[in-house]
Amino acid sequence: MKKFKLLLLALILIGLIAFPRSAAAQTYRFEVTVFEVEAYIEDDGTLSLWYLIEFQNSPSADAIDFVDIGMPSSAYNLNSIQAEIDGKPIRNIESSPYVPNGFALALEDDSIPPGGTGTVTAWIPGIRNVLSEYDGGDRENYINFQFTPTWFDSDFERGSSAAYRMTIILPPGVGDDEGVYYSPERWPGPTTPDDTGRTAAEGRVYYSWFTDNANAHTRYLFGAAFPSQYIPENAVLITEPPQTTVPGIVSQPVGFFPSLLGFIRDQLCCFGVFGFFAALFGFTIYQGTVGANKRKMAYLPPKMKIEGNGIKRGLTAVEAAILMEQPMDKVLTMILFGVLRKEAATVIQHDPLEIEVTQPLPEGLHTYEVDFLTAAVLKGEKRRAAMQKLMVDLVKSVGMKMKGFSHKETVAYYEDIMRKAWKMVEESDTPEVKSERYNQTMEWTMLDRDYEDRTRRTFTTGPVFVPIWWPRYSPSYRRTIGGTVSNPIPARTTSAGGGKVSLPNIPGSNFAAGVINGVTGISAGLIGNLTSFTNGITTRTNPIPVSSSSGSGGFRGGGGGGSSCACACACAGCACACAGGGR
Repeated sequence: MKKFKLLLLALILIGLIAFPRSAAAQTYRFEVTVFEVEAYIEDDGTLSLWYLIEFQNSPSADAIDFVDIGMPSSAYNLNSIQAEIDGKPIRNIESSPYVPNGFALALEDDSIPPGGTGTVTAWIPGIRNVLSEYDGGDRENYINFQFTPTWFDSDFERGSSAAYRMTIILPPGVGDDEGVYYSPERWPGPTTPDDTGRTAAEGRVYYSWFTDNANAHTRYLFGAAFPSQYIPENAVLITEPPQTTVPGIVSQPVGFFPSLLGFIRDQLCCFGVFGFFAALFGFTIYQGTVGANKRKMAYLPPKMKIEGNGIKRGLTAVEAAILMEQPMDKVLTMILFGVLRKEAATVIQHDPLEIEVTQPLPEGLHTYEVDFLTAAVLKGEKRRAAMQKLMVDLVKSVGMKMKGFSHKETVAYYEDIMRKAWKMVEESDTPEVKSERYNQTMEWTMLDRDYEDRTRRTFTTGPVFVPIWWPRYSPSYRRTIGGTVSNPIPARTTSAGGGKVSLPNIPGSNFAAGVINGVTGISAGLIGNLTSFTNGITTRTNPIPVSSSSGSGGFRGGGGGGSSCACACACAGCACACAGGGR
């Protein structure tokens, strides 16, 4: 009997060691309140995914200590994944024991406690084997992309009203009328995208669906197609006809491994084993870096893009620029021109930029203009940090003003103001009228993403009658007309005997160059590297995953040639990229 008890105890200990998670089973029960995914189809045919998932843990459940995210393919690099929990980097990223082709984020000390909330973000670049030939019959030489975002087991996820947004971004170069989208399957929201257009950073065509009536345990299917010319031919999977009577079920892709082996053989012949794997590793790192840099420039918080109703009128041009996610150096230049126009500052030198603030400050300045002047007189890193704080506060302020309003409709409204401003300037009959109208609408014209080239085209020929604030901006012009820092604005002169006002003017090309170089001066003198500066803002307004490592090198995504999911696609024989469900 004693020996039996010892044997039983030994078996229990072995079981605890061999199956630690089963022995210490967790009770997971939560709701996903916000779910956002952006699927970027890159120009090399790979897929980059960005997830934002906001959890509300049940008070009666255990802490959420792991988050499993399924992948649409096994062909990805586990070490390239970057993730955060509430802005803090997740260091432990491993293959998921529950989700095929998935990874697990270990939240560790930042686990979401019972009754608590937490937001997980993840960036996964370089996912291969997600595109297939388009066989819809009505479009030749098109590529198909069908995708189901990751989902959670319905035993764990109990939500029914998540703010859910899915966005597909087509490869660079695809024209406005070249891409097509599929109606989502099982989607509780509108089947047509609520937001379409081009991305701010790269001008890429996108389709975006939103509803606040979705959940994170249903397998929604989204898709789009585009001309094959925009990606390499070898990035497209060749699929066999379906071997099932149910139309649209994904079959196992063929042809990938033979072509891959041939490619490896050719590369080994050319420059050897070490060269091939060094190049492959370098390319993976490059993909991850490029994708991360794109995300660093996206500083708007995701909640600001959750659509409401109606247009938010009354924003300043600077606030509209934030809403449009204009580059930070341009936004700061707009603020600079604003304080110069209000006679609140004078530029001492452009490179590096130095500003003298008027004392006392004139009335009527916006809060962000006062903050700009306060930061501008600081030096070095203190000035850069103060400028970042200014921009963070400005983004948050615009977010508060946009609550309940439609992001899409409001952006369109201010884009229309910008177009009308340029029309007024370009249709002016005389240089005097053109100069005056440009002076009146300058900040609105800067909302144009083609602002620099358009300014050059508009003022290439003829003179520009300089605005009254121009001497405050141009030290070289002050020297020409004999102005000083304390009195930079020259009096208007009259011609001898006639009483006619003679307005000072400069060549239009000089004026255009001076205005455009203001953006360069902002970068050189106030913020330094634009990507680094914006990243310091994004980490606080729209947190970006930072580099993390799972602790071992190489590819850990697992084997297999493509998706093994069983979701139905809109076309027969196409490849469907499905992510698996998890905790």
